[in-house]
This record gives sequence, structure tokens and C-alpha cells, in this order.
Amino acid sequence: MSKLSCICGHIIVDQTDNISYKAHFIRNQDIDAIDNQVEDINNFVNAIKNGERNKWLKKYFESEIYQNLPDSTVISDIISKYNLEYQNDMFLCEKCGRIKIQKGDENKFISFLPEDNHWIDIFKGLSKS
Repeated sequence: MSKLSCICGHIIVDQTDNISYKAHFIRNQDIDAIDNQVEDINNFVNAIKNGERNKWLKKYFESEIYQNLPDSTVISDIISKYNLEYQNDMFLCEKCGRIKIQKGDENKFISFLPEDNHWIDIFKGLSKS
């Protein structure tokens, strides 16, 4: 998605990273499934220890392109694989405060209007960095 219109007329733009009006969410029912990424990373580490790194990579990613990539990139892509499968987007309209939540794996968003004016900065990051 690059642009999403709100019923109030505001256009929500998603064309960069670190957006203060965007958030991601994972449904509670998918937490166990997304936790499988730890098992996949552990299996990758064990494959390295057993000298079967390239064999494991080819089977897991169904591609040979990972064989020359650093382990950190492989681990990052394992995590990204799960994020892409289970994570959805939410956007905050900076004009009216509506929260637009992605429905399932569709390119469809459902709107919710806040009950008060405490919505400003609701998606502000908690990161200390």
C-alpha cells in the first residue's frame, strides 16, 4: 500500500519507514504460529553446527540464493517470513483520529473512530534508541 484515503478526506501516505501514524499487529490466535520462528532459527543454527547449512537453506527457502549470504541475513529473513505471513498494518488518520485496520490478508481496511481526543501519538514508538 502506498496511499489510503480516510472518510474525512485525508490521504494517509505509506511510502517510507518509521512512520509515526503506522503500526503493525499480530492476532492473539497467531502468537503460537509466529513463535515457530524460534524453532526455525534453532534448526538453522543446528544445521550450521552439523555442517548442513546449505542443505538446510535450500530446503527451507526452496532456493540456492541464500548459500552465500551471512547467517544474520538468513535469520532476519526467517523472521521476516513470519512477519509477512501473520502481521497486518494499522494506520492512524492524523486529521480525524480514525484507526484503519487491515482485514486479514486482504488489501482492505476497516475504520474505527476514537471516543475521545487522546488519540494523538497513539502509535508513537516506545523505542529508546
